[in-house]
Amino acid sequence: MTLRWTPLRRPDGVTIEQAPARNNSWYVLVHDPAGTCEVRYASQSANTCLAIGLSPDVAKREAEAHAARYDTGI
Repeated sequence: MTLRWTPLRRPDGVTIEQAPARNNSWYVLVHDPAGTCEVRYASQSANTCLAIGLSPDVAKREAEAHAARYDTGI
């Protein structure tokens, strides 16, 4: 199943996108001014950086691959 991304904008202008996953966890993309992203998986027990310096499309594919591998998609 495809993750459903929701954009958020912090007061300092940083854009974040989040997608819910199973077990009260989330995938999070943090966009930087250079146009690249950090992709994270956050759960109740961990907050893991999956990759940094990726384009938004590649970061989302990395999150999708992680969700498929660990069956965390909803």
